[in-house]
Amino acid sequence: MLENNNNRIAKNTVFLYIRMAIVLIVSLYTTRVVLAALGVVDYGVYNVVCGFVTLFSFLNATMSNSIQRYFNYEMGKNGDEAIGNVYVTSLMIQLLIAVIVVLLIETFGLWYVNNKMVIPDERMADANWVFQFATISLVLVIMQVPFSAAIMAHEKMDYYAIVSVIDALLKLAIALYVKHAVTEGRLLFYGACIMGISVFDFLMYFGYSKLKFKNLRFKWMFDKSMFKSMLVFSGWRTMECFAFMMKGQGVNMILNFYFGPVINAANAIAVQVSNAVEGFRTNLFTAFNPQVVQSYADGNYSRTKSLMFGMSKIAFILIFMISLPLVIELDYVLALWLGGEVPEYTSIFTIMFIINMLITVFNVPLTIVVGATGHVKRYSIIQTVNVLAIVPLAILALNIIDLPQVVYYVSLSVIFINQIIVTFVARKEFPFSIREYLKKVIMPCIVILLISPVIPLLIRHFMTSSFLRLVVIGIVSVLIVITIAYFLALDANEKAMVKSFLNKKLKINIR
Repeated sequence: MLENNNNRIAKNTVFLYIRMAIVLIVSLYTTRVVLAALGVVDYGVYNVVCGFVTLFSFLNATMSNSIQRYFNYEMGKNGDEAIGNVYVTSLMIQLLIAVIVVLLIETFGLWYVNNKMVIPDERMADANWVFQFATISLVLVIMQVPFSAAIMAHEKMDYYAIVSVIDALLKLAIALYVKHAVTEGRLLFYGACIMGISVFDFLMYFGYSKLKFKNLRFKWMFDKSMFKSMLVFSGWRTMECFAFMMKGQGVNMILNFYFGPVINAANAIAVQVSNAVEGFRTNLFTAFNPQVVQSYADGNYSRTKSLMFGMSKIAFILIFMISLPLVIELDYVLALWLGGEVPEYTSIFTIMFIINMLITVFNVPLTIVVGATGHVKRYSIIQTVNVLAIVPLAILALNIIDLPQVVYYVSLSVIFINQIIVTFVARKEFPFSIREYLKKVIMPCIVILLISPVIPLLIRHFMTSSFLRLVVIGIVSVLIVITIAYFLALDANEKAMVKSFLNKKLKINIR
């Protein structure tokens, strides 16, 4: 049973990484095609209108994780038969959110688009239609959450990956059709087609869930206790998400206020690089999440702890494996990507973001485990207060030292301190040995961090800067990190999971 669960984590991780690679490549090309198809003005109108509507989905993003947590908890504690109440309650909550969102969008949102947004007069009618298309799409996204959460809770990552890839390919197909076959009303046609894809996605998730999970049946009932529990849980989680959002936007606004838009350009590029790397850890946590919650609900706390330790190490290994060659060859990579026009401070901002990820990679497993317990209030409040402190402290620091990187020095310092604090707070909610955590998680990661860069740095020193050097350093870095991690970081159970997956799924015989 344990071996099957470990294999399922490994298999789901592979599906999610394949999905990420395909969707990333297709999406980058789609952006280029859409820009060429719509033109700069219509593309700008589409993005500013749809982006504004998307702002109203903030609460829904938190609800998606919360609903999945409740599905997993009930499955782990009482079996599949117990998820009926979660399904009905989540539908009611999502319907309530949809109604509130529509009321806000059709009042304040509609007024803002027509009175405050800078849109050419000849595009205003189309902009209003696109606004309504985007609103319908958002409602569909809100209402599909109980079904997509059920799919994720049952660890059907292969289906989730397939739908995501089809979604990306359909958007590319529409962009190509608009570019080559539509001569008039391109903005309106494109907006309507994207709404059509939202309908398709909803039907794919709804149909699969109703077909595969027979316990997802709607019945007229109101479980007041569960309704309140889910709203309270998501409320604390929303507060955390808000704090991290304010951290990102606050830093960007501070940089703009003190140093102007050129520094914002450097920050924006660093954010893009960071988001690309961050996808690797996000997929891993998505694969681990269901089993963490189910093992806790089942009372198997030793496995919960083992999964928490394991995903912390593996996530660090993945992020560091990608970040090491990127940091060593960062100037060359940025010049290659941006064509030589690299804004000042881009390199140092990017490195700061990567360091931030290497610290916060230990934060997410703790957050998942605390979420599994359901006792998130204290953890959420402390983390929110710590993260929100970054903005005023950064302003104070800039008034003393007038350098843009000071903002990130402050941010990293606070994030590091926060990580220490929330580790002890998490221990209050889910008891584990701090000494064991340091020995089995933190120390192996420090060993990888210190030993792995030696050979790649020697290669950089003796080889002339070129694409070949980038490839060589990339390959060597990956091999070294994997080797050191396997022999010095993974414990016997984690090695067994790797061997089992390679033997059974990839047909690679490892003894």
